[in-house]
Amino acid sequence: MLKMRNWAKALKCLFILAPLFWLTLASAGGLSMGRAVWTPPEPEFLYPMGDSVDLTGKDALEFKWIVRDPVTASYTDFRIYKTYQDYAANLIMKVEAPAGPRSSYSVKADTFQNGEVYTCVIRVVTNGGKKSNPVYASFKVKK
Repeated sequence: MLKMRNWAKALKCLFILAPLFWLTLASAGGLSMGRAVWTPPEPEFLYPMGDSVDLTGKDALEFKWIVRDPVTASYTDFRIYKTYQDYAANLIMKVEAPAGPRSSYSVKADTFQNGEVYTCVIRVVTNGGKKSNPVYASFKVKK
């Protein structure tokens, strides 16, 4: 009779502690529930990098970035927003730009207004449709 009580206590502890163990493991990232999820590496902005861009006497602004894994990249999702916020209402340009090792895209200077703030957002899209995390560059235009 004493042995049966010990087994009952052990089972009760197991049913209480096992879910807590799995929950802790899953929240710590140690439990993948199947297969690992791969995200493409983020691109890196080369230009513009500062707080402001001087377009005085220029016809265009050339954005430059590095794609870290150009073999798997299909294109770069390139977007420009007016202001710091990347809301759909602020979107002024969306382009599927090339995704070479060193990529660039030129935008006509007429697109930008003097004294306004713009945010460029880029992310790499792979041949399989996976997207990298977005990378942001905000700047104020001087003409």
